Amino acid sequence: MQDEIKVSEGYQPAHQFISFVEGSSSEAPNPSSYPLQVLEADHNLNYLDGGDPTDGFSPWVTDILVYPSSEYWEGLLEGDKVRPYVDFSISNYNTLRIPSAIHNYDLYVDDARIYGNLTIDGDTNLSGTVQVSGEMRPTSILTQGGSFSVSSEGNISANNISGVGNTRALVESTSDASYAFDATKTGLILICDPTGASTSITLPATANDGTVFTIQLISVGKNVTIVNLSNAKGNQLTEQYSSATLYHLDGSWYGLGDLV
Repeated sequence: MQDEIKVSEGYQPAHQFISFVEGSSSEAPNPSSYPLQVLEADHNLNYLDGGDPTDGFSPWVTDILVYPSSEYWEGLLEGDKVRPYVDFSISNYNTLRIPSAIHNYDLYVDDARIYGNLTIDGDTNLSGTVQVSGEMRPTSILTQGGSFSVSSEGNISANNISGVGNTRALVESTSDASYAFDATKTGLILICDPTGASTSITLPATANDGTVFTIQLISVGKNVTIVNLSNAKGNQLTEQYSSATLYHLDGSWYGLGDLV
């Protein structure tokens, strides 16, 4: 009875229309269908056309109020990205689109920072670069229709690595009188073409077992001397196109090839 008196006196009925509709889209609403209006910071719907009734309280809202301008939802579309939203309506004609990140229990975000643990029960598909500062222990890594590369400044340990290798050796050249081999460049092929009479190559005193280094002399009448090579039939290359492969094992350097 009290509500009926308030309605007759022009008050808003207690059963005001309110609805929430969730969805997602990669396209902005058609501007020809709805007038776009801006809801400024710290403002409510009363500041917009349609936020207040046009002709008293019957009906409560007659002016159409739809989606906010580009600074809210449309500006977040960025091409074909899927952007979830929640449409908040206070009448059949009055709707405010609010940006969200979840649609049908799927998450759509640009960046994420997770301070706790992340558990993924399904498959993980990655199209960008993965950077790991700690340990990564996958049971398997599969690639399809593309290339897969691993770059590490530390050690990579695995029980088994299988596949088809398509690797390229690092090749450098020098004409200097001296050259110091960097053991981190394992697999390096060094082409020697001395400007002077010879090139002296110094091997590091320590290196990981299995470090490999190949040298080739391409000059006529020149020679290459290798310092710290202790397990070979010689430590010099003296003929054009002579070469040697050096490897490190148990604290010593060994040499194969045309050494004299």
